[in-house]
Amino acid sequence: PFMKVTSDFTSQVNQVIKGFRNDDVLVGIPESETARQQQEDGGNINNATLLALNEFGSPANNIPARPVMALGIRKAQPEIIECFKAGARQALSKGLPALTPMFNRVGIIASVSIKKVINSQEGILPPSPVTLDIRESKGFKGTKALIVTGQMRNAITYVVRGKT
Repeated sequence: PFMKVTSDFTSQVNQVIKGFRNDDVLVGIPESETARQQQEDGGNINNATLLALNEFGSPANNIPARPVMALGIRKAQPEIIECFKAGARQALSKGLPALTPMFNRVGIIASVSIKKVINSQEGILPPSPVTLDIRESKGFKGTKALIVTGQMRNAITYVVRGKT
């Protein structure tokens, strides 16, 4: 019962592993997408800050945590894992450039999943009656958490960043 090794793919496997380590998929709101249309009240909070404030909450401002980023990534995890597996197989047969489409696909999957969590409101605390009253006084009719104008939700995207 001896096995005869006819090919050694160790270097290719090591290259693929290194390729996975050389890039990051960052999901959220990139600095270039942080601007918000100014509201009548002159508020100057940007989309990225608003998302972080809602993700982690702010007890000082009576804002509960609504971890939409974590929920969205968790919901997308099985699809992301399958994408990584397929990317690894592609990279073994076609080389490291095959990882680029995989990283982009993972970014799309994650950002779309986060937006779906916001739209569905699944697992998110609803806005307080005070918040709804404030919205109504400003002419907004929406009752969903994290959606007033849609600017923050629509700014959620991804970037693939190579490590230097």
